[in-house]
Amino acid sequence: MMYVLTILIGGLIGLSAGLFGIGGALIATPLLKIFVGLAPMLALATPLPSALPAALAGTVAYYRGGFIRFEIVSRVLWGAIPANLLGTWLTKYIGGESMMMFTGAFMLLVGITFFVRGWLLGESDAEERISVLSLVLTGMMAGFLSGFLAIGGGLVMVPAFVRLNRMKFKQATATSLFCVAILSIPATLGHWLLGHIDWTVALILAACSTPMSFLGARLAIQLRNQTLERVYGTMMILFACYFLWSQLR
Repeated sequence: MMYVLTILIGGLIGLSAGLFGIGGALIATPLLKIFVGLAPMLALATPLPSALPAALAGTVAYYRGGFIRFEIVSRVLWGAIPANLLGTWLTKYIGGESMMMFTGAFMLLVGITFFVRGWLLGESDAEERISVLSLVLTGMMAGFLSGFLAIGGGLVMVPAFVRLNRMKFKQATATSLFCVAILSIPATLGHWLLGHIDWTVALILAACSTPMSFLGARLAIQLRNQTLERVYGTMMILFACYFLWSQLR
């Protein structure tokens, strides 16, 4: 039964990666803890190895559609990679249950911001405002949380690209997903050295998430930006509330 649940979780995180430009690890962490029964730190970091193939599969679909902004990727990574190493190192000093609460609270915050934009504010036609400083700072925050919470970093990059830089949601999603693929490498190595990865579960997740990520990206290209934001925000709020409730209980 554990393997069946792991396969389903792998498919879900791959689909979310392709649809929303996130590595899927943030969603996988509570699922692995609640349904598969992994210890907190294993649940936190085990999805990381699957982020690279899943993100690359989604990236291929977005690249074919011309949605990836490579000039933005390079600037984001200036701040993201060193911050990623710092965040990974700090997990040595934080308890597993505390990390679960941080994960749930961050999911809730991101879900609320996208819910407000998708349902209440509508889609913006404002002109882009790209600056090197904003991209480096976005990279620093995404990289730190990628290491600290063992997530791809897309949950920081997508909102920042959309709100601060006024990028269209599909471009933000595609660009974020390519960054997630790169950031997953140092994060995986760091958590592996700390003993936080169950490789049997990680390989199952990778095998199932990769084709679903490509499918999710192809589906996202066909949908309206506002529809994606509404689904993203609503899904994250509901899931975050359930996970926080289960932890507090």
